[in-house]
Amino acid sequence: MRDQISNDADEARIIERVLEGDVDSFRHIVVAYRGRVLALCRARIHSEEDAQDAAQEVFLRAYKSLSTFRRGENFASWLFAIAANNIRTHFKLFSARKQKEEMFTRQFMAEPGVDPGDDAERALEQSALRAAVRSLPEDMQKPVALYYFAGLSVIETAKALGIGEEAVKTRLFRARGRLRALLEQTVQPERSSRGISL
Repeated sequence: MRDQISNDADEARIIERVLEGDVDSFRHIVVAYRGRVLALCRARIHSEEDAQDAAQEVFLRAYKSLSTFRRGENFASWLFAIAANNIRTHFKLFSARKQKEEMFTRQFMAEPGVDPGDDAERALEQSALRAAVRSLPEDMQKPVALYYFAGLSVIETAKALGIGEEAVKTRLFRARGRLRALLEQTVQPERSSRGISL
């Protein structure tokens, strides 16, 4: 049931009012469809927080794109096409970010003989890694955070920071060297002491 929108004609009038500048009227569309949009996001995105964010983004995009909606078309189909595209984008970004985080972790944490199934130790290592990143100088920390944790490309990182691509590559290279040194000082002694005490 679509709250506050009784039929297609009512819906069309609300859309017309929004397009004429009555921003508050868009609230009726949100109320009418938010349950189904959120249900779709929850079905595809397993994090409740991410699903809520994705649903909000769907309505934001719908509002911004409302002028492209053709009168006479099915509004629900149009809205859910936006939702499907938004979910696809979410998965692409999430997948790229996850791959980079895993690559980043493997690059600094991979060690022969360490059981990859030891989740507790891996959690400690991830914590040590993030702490090491936070200890970097700001000019290194920002590229690392954007490239590895936000999943941006070198080009996107350069644009976000307002510097050249080569500068990004140089800072990432230096940051990796410094992180290796920091992690050798923190993670390795902890492993050794744990091994001795056991």
